[in-house]
Amino acid sequence: TKRKKGIRKMRKCVAVGDMFIHPEDFRQAFEQYPIFDTCRYITWKEDADRQEARAIIRRIETEGSAAYPPDQQLFCEIEDAEAVFLHLCPISREVIERAKHLKYILTCRGGVENIDMEAARENGVTVVNCPEHNAYAVAEYTIGLMICEMRNIARADRALKNGKWREQYPNSGKIREMRNISIGLIGFGTIGRLVAERLKGFGSRILIHDPFVAAEEIEKEGYLPMEKEELLREADVVTLHGRIGPGEPPLIGAKELKMMKKDAYLINTARAALVDMDALYRALKEEQILGAAIDVFPTEPIAPDDPIAHLDHVTAGNHRGGDTLESYTKAPEAVLLKLQEQYGE
Repeated sequence: TKRKKGIRKMRKCVAVGDMFIHPEDFRQAFEQYPIFDTCRYITWKEDADRQEARAIIRRIETEGSAAYPPDQQLFCEIEDAEAVFLHLCPISREVIERAKHLKYILTCRGGVENIDMEAARENGVTVVNCPEHNAYAVAEYTIGLMICEMRNIARADRALKNGKWREQYPNSGKIREMRNISIGLIGFGTIGRLVAERLKGFGSRILIHDPFVAAEEIEKEGYLPMEKEELLREADVVTLHGRIGPGEPPLIGAKELKMMKKDAYLINTARAALVDMDALYRALKEEQILGAAIDVFPTEPIAPDDPIAHLDHVTAGNHRGGDTLESYTKAPEAVLLKLQEQYGE
């Protein structure tokens, strides 16, 4: 394969596979974009099962790049590398300062919690992330959960499989069509934009809150920009697509839940830390809101007796939002394409 034009060829890259993205996925991407003379393939926690992987991700999201000590093989290989290509493996200040020739950190994730961004900036290292790697999958899943909760699909299925023809639900008499409701998105990044685009087809009124996106840009896309408090008061459905840093308070706590309509729904397919789950449980028990669909939890798998999963007006998923074939296998190629398009010479 001829090297595509755009970016200067570099001498060495270290590609770090894990339990989700394997060295072969990186190799296939390099065949399409051969911009390195050599590439060293190593792995980090590749044998972790699903339960262990969820714990790893949660630890990284809460503790950042220092969640795990530097991988010793990476520590050796990165010393003369110009790029490191990874998914979950933490890249701490110690690793970055060891890599005297490092120009790029390429990550197949949307979030950069596993990378010491301050150290990268101080050392002149460019970080290229991939928020779109599972964006289509999560966007589709978000709308699926939204409809599932509002239309009682999972509850009807569960009842039928238990031999019951169920007629009454927590929202009976309050079920709305998508074309007649306002849907509020908190977060207008890659996933939020894809969700909004897909909601257009339903005819919903779409409200957006994102302090990092100009109101003019949101309006240009045909949506209504709002402050978070205003959105919470107006939306019939609130769906979360934002981020918070390690140690920051959740986007949705008791105060925010009290602002929502009594017949509103909360959807979270992003991160468990975005919601105070105890406050959500109380709000649902006290009928402050009508229902919720939750795909991410502070501890995964959740305990069998976790009370929120047993509420009748909750649709619970088991962190399946990004679980498609394309989310992982296509991510390395997407990152290299982005590198070439944004930083090509």
